[in-house]
Amino acid sequence: MIVTFASSKGGVGKSTTCAAVAAHLALGGEGVQVIDLDQNGTLKRWALRTSIPNLTVTAIEPPAFTAFCRESQESGEFDHILIDLAGSREVTLLKALARADLVIIPAQASEPDMREALVIADDLRDVAETAGREIPFRVLLTKMFPLRTRVSEFAFAELERHRLPRFETVLIERASYREMFLNGEPPTLTEPNRAGAEIAALVAEMKAVVGAASVTRSAA
Repeated sequence: MIVTFASSKGGVGKSTTCAAVAAHLALGGEGVQVIDLDQNGTLKRWALRTSIPNLTVTAIEPPAFTAFCRESQESGEFDHILIDLAGSREVTLLKALARADLVIIPAQASEPDMREALVIADDLRDVAETAGREIPFRVLLTKMFPLRTRVSEFAFAELERHRLPRFETVLIERASYREMFLNGEPPTLTEPNRAGAEIAALVAEMKAVVGAASVTRSAA
């Protein structure tokens, strides 16, 4: 599956989620190509600190995206391609949305993040209309407090009010997500029963969404 992690703002946990998901899939024996398009090069630096079989992380410049993504698909080497976009709205965002089997929109439980999630969702609907196919997407709430707060209740209510689909899984604010970029070790290994379990649940949801969309397309 091709999964695009998209947000028009930084600091929402986009690169963190991409890295954790990629590591989980690769550790499960699936071939994963991560395309790092973020100008900060977060995943490129992380890749230098980790050594996970079946995982390839490549940082590329936006103009090379289309050709590189096509080559990765056609190579037959990878079960999954994960695309970490820059935290801005530019033409590569639209290209990555168009190629995706699933778009993940990470967002914290805050008014600015809810607004930006709506922006990406609107862009995605435009791309899907142009492409003539449904492109599944889900909002992923990140850096959440373990207990419900007024802010988290606001986020859930906003998503429901705007009819934005979300993952049932949320990512709790945990040290293991931050430490991953210091020691290279993903939460699947360092905290399997907490952060690792969250990532496992998220991946299960991701595969279910993509599978359901595939069945729907086949029936049509």
